[in-house]
Amino acid sequence: MDSLSSLSVQDLASLLDCAKQLAVETDHDRLVRTILERACAMTDSPDGSILLHDPERGGLFFAAAIGDKASELLANWGERSSQRVPLQGSKAGEAFTSGEAVVQHRLEQDDRHFKGVDEQTNEPSRCMVCIPLMAERKSIGVVQILNKGSGDYDERDKILLEHFSVQAGAAIRAARLIRDVVAHRGLYSRDGMEDDLAKLLNAPAVRERMTMLFADMRGFTQLCQSQGNPASTQQIVNDLLTMFADQVLVRDGIVNKFIGDEVFAFFRHQNGPQRAVRCAFAMLERFEILRQRWAESSNLDLAFLDLGIGITTDEVTVGTIGSAHVRDFTAIGNAVNLASAFQREARNGRRVLVDQATWAAVRDLLADSEGPLTYELRKPGQSVGVAYRQYHLKRLKPETPVRVFISHNHQDRIFVERNITGPLAKRGIDTWYSNADIIPGEKYIQAIEAGLFKSDWVLVIVSKHAVESDWVRAEVRTALKDSRLQKRILPVTTDDTKPSAIGDLLAELHSLDARNSTDLGEEIFRLLATQSLRQEAATG
Repeated sequence: MDSLSSLSVQDLASLLDCAKQLAVETDHDRLVRTILERACAMTDSPDGSILLHDPERGGLFFAAAIGDKASELLANWGERSSQRVPLQGSKAGEAFTSGEAVVQHRLEQDDRHFKGVDEQTNEPSRCMVCIPLMAERKSIGVVQILNKGSGDYDERDKILLEHFSVQAGAAIRAARLIRDVVAHRGLYSRDGMEDDLAKLLNAPAVRERMTMLFADMRGFTQLCQSQGNPASTQQIVNDLLTMFADQVLVRDGIVNKFIGDEVFAFFRHQNGPQRAVRCAFAMLERFEILRQRWAESSNLDLAFLDLGIGITTDEVTVGTIGSAHVRDFTAIGNAVNLASAFQREARNGRRVLVDQATWAAVRDLLADSEGPLTYELRKPGQSVGVAYRQYHLKRLKPETPVRVFISHNHQDRIFVERNITGPLAKRGIDTWYSNADIIPGEKYIQAIEAGLFKSDWVLVIVSKHAVESDWVRAEVRTALKDSRLQKRILPVTTDDTKPSAIGDLLAELHSLDARNSTDLGEEIFRLLATQSLRQEAATG
């Protein structure tokens, strides 16, 4: 790195001011935004982004963006999207991998510049500086600024950003450590909720009405005794807890504790009971798929594995408890004990047990339930306990899909983004991309299975391009193997191509002709809801 003597007094003052500002910001999302705003201001750059490394998928995602297309970038290439900027074949990846700054002019003429983002946003980049973000001598991401307003980027810009990136990398690492500490103290939640939760950590305990959920796998002891390979047992537990956490977080719940193969979560604020109960049935549905996968790699008959879930709603004490050195955030009260007891009772076909308050809040969601029964909660040694009403929830009415998997050829991407992903997002439905979004080097089928596992429906974009794609066929075959999704696949035709050209079984499914639609997103939304109701009526 070049000497600070190359910078002006004003530049040095800016660096000092930045250091002060970054040192006091502990919220991760606000921090990366602040870093980007300062980097763009110091270099007269109207456009910029911070890309952070996703070690699981081996690519970079946009953590913050500035410019006319910022919201589009974050929606299509952000942390919760399925797309990643590859480390190979991109300037950001080059800076990340090498640990060296990359300064590039006339990007439109550079064949080595990854143009996937430019093509999607229809916003070509003219010039760029990419600076690696380092923490403990390891790259964690890249600061990328573009299209300087006063000419080309020069040596001063490069040196200034190199020094600034040292401060930024250390600040991001500190914010991540704080976020991890908060999670380990019992506040693991979706992005965007950190401020609200962090305030609870140091605040006095309060009384709050919320919904508690305990979920546990039945048969775990038998599994441990019969499995000869501890690694296999560990993988099963990892799969289970990952699924638990994903279903809690997607419904804005908080994962408070993992206890062996059990999870304790709570749902705050309005609609907590509804979100918790929807979460419980999503867990049951996905557990069936997990058990099938585990059985495929085991000689054991794993039919003895099952889930038991207990849910209650009431006022509890919420806060951080413990000593000055060992503290834990949790909820305490009879409702917590009752939910845990219901979870232990949930067996022999009675998989979801709830209390009176939860049942009253969700009864409009129920397609089938039993109760109430009287349940007596006793402490050890008590001869007389407290009686509660207990309900067994059997089946829910169908809900609007939370996440939709879109199988398409990359040449149909513009059509998909203009007509499907944006309109569905406005209706609260996430989308999972496949196809060209799979990072080179990933195990393709495993990546597709992971995407399908997190999705509630599958849209297959039927076109002349899709027929030419082995990947689309592979996605359809994988979806059809999933018993949960076999009747939740919707072919969407964009030209004269027949669904049967991609897979014979697609011809048997109801399809939608996009050419006859004036609002494709709305029509897909309504059709999925209608199909769900029909399937519910058929099974009911």
